[in-house]
Amino acid sequence: MDKKIIQKIGIIGDGLTGKLTTIALFRLGYPVEVIGKKSSKSSASVASISISNDSFKFLKELKINNLEKICNPINTIKLYENHNNYLDPDSIFFNKTKKVPLSYIVLKDKLNNQLELEIKKQKINKVYNDKNYALAINTIANDIKVKNINWNYQEDAFTFIIKHEKLLNNCSRQFFLEDGPLAFLPICSNETSLVWSLSKNSKIREKMNSKLLLEKYLNNSFQIYKNIKINSKIEHFPLKFDFLTSTIKQRKIILGDISHRIHPIAGQGWNMTVRDIKQLYDLYKSKKKYGYDYGELSLLEQYESKVKFNNLIFASSIDLVRRLFKLKNKEISNLRKKGFRQLDKFPEIKNEIIKFADKGLSF
Repeated sequence: MDKKIIQKIGIIGDGLTGKLTTIALFRLGYPVEVIGKKSSKSSASVASISISNDSFKFLKELKINNLEKICNPINTIKLYENHNNYLDPDSIFFNKTKKVPLSYIVLKDKLNNQLELEIKKQKINKVYNDKNYALAINTIANDIKVKNINWNYQEDAFTFIIKHEKLLNNCSRQFFLEDGPLAFLPICSNETSLVWSLSKNSKIREKMNSKLLLEKYLNNSFQIYKNIKINSKIEHFPLKFDFLTSTIKQRKIILGDISHRIHPIAGQGWNMTVRDIKQLYDLYKSKKKYGYDYGELSLLEQYESKVKFNNLIFASSIDLVRRLFKLKNKEISNLRKKGFRQLDKFPEIKNEIIKFADKGLSF
């Protein structure tokens, strides 16, 4: 081996993905370093993250502290097809038999801070210059210059937090409205995160420039939440589908959103990343006793074989869901409504949908 190669694993990027990957490999006893920015100043985010029950269990396995304090359990998910009558959902998902949450909602900044505390507690080294590592895991850029599959949805996701009167706030609600899918993601008893995907020509976008107009609209339209006040800035970002055709080469892995960016309609972006980290964790755990070179291509190929096909099918499935709900024909809307309502007659299908959202695909 080249003597210039440092016998460590370098994690490029100190965001959520970089931090979690670092902690996962550190728990296995691998020598790791985080390559981050010198400036610790970063603007606060109001974004929330949906964590599936399976992903939550993996975070617990990695001994991430205070998860129950910062994450709000979601016991029920209600879907509404082209209406906002909260008393009349078209479909309801909950786990009847296992009696465990379907998912959890956490503010991105709170989870990021918790991971940062863990890295400091374990005294994991943070550096500011990339080195010639035995294995470099890049969580922020496509540095192997492979082709990608991509398209633009011509939409932006608007996200913000509302404050409201206290209620038993453990139910996520997804409204498939003509203007675009709107998700209500509970943070605590009196705060809820909203994610609204709006097309470039949507008239609702005008309300995003005025908190007063937006509050009035929300109070009139979604009366389950009493006395709504917008309690944060309103962030927005363009929505794209972006999937790398390969995520590995000798001594390099690309991991996280940079390798598969999907529509937020099902709240699965972060869970795809956590599942990738878990696959990496399981593989390196099984190979550790054999003394593999960390960046050996055959080892990385085993990782890619476990995630690439599953991720492509999963990402394509989410894309198909978005395309189906983007169709604004009234007859198609009625068919979707009937489809939602027919699900109650087929609990086996509902269970498979829950399993799909929780654990992804496994071939």
